[in-house]
Amino acid sequence: MKRTLGPSWTAAQIAAGERFGRAWLDFFARSSTTALLSPPSLDAEVARRAAIRTEHEARLLRYANVVGVTDGMRMRRGKPTNEPAIVVLVSRKVPRKSLAKASLLPSHIDRVAIDVVEVGPIEALDSDLRTANRARDAGQARRKSMRRG
Repeated sequence: MKRTLGPSWTAAQIAAGERFGRAWLDFFARSSTTALLSPPSLDAEVARRAAIRTEHEARLLRYANVVGVTDGMRMRRGKPTNEPAIVVLVSRKVPRKSLAKASLLPSHIDRVAIDVVEVGPIEALDSDLRTANRARDAGQARRKSMRRG
């Protein structure tokens, strides 16, 4: 018996994901192929941002709701800009005025913009090890019986 795990997203979350995808498609459709080639100075800038992110990543991960930190591009009103940023992934985005000053993420670190993106809680797909082992064992038994004939 096959069991399919379907998404547990709400209609609003699905619509938001579709808008987000369309915004990226529009962004890349407007970009010319020559703009995608990186000059040598860009490689140095990417390396500089990566070093800044690496240096500050542990501190950023200590903030409440922060589940990840990565390099990326700043989003404004759900659309990508051409501004490089350190993207801070949070399980739930909270309005700035609802947070204490000590809980606010910085807007920039070493002149690199910080963009906060809500991704929801991050969970392992198969957190029950016994279920995973049973599924693996069943697959091995099935393959052995097929080999025998």
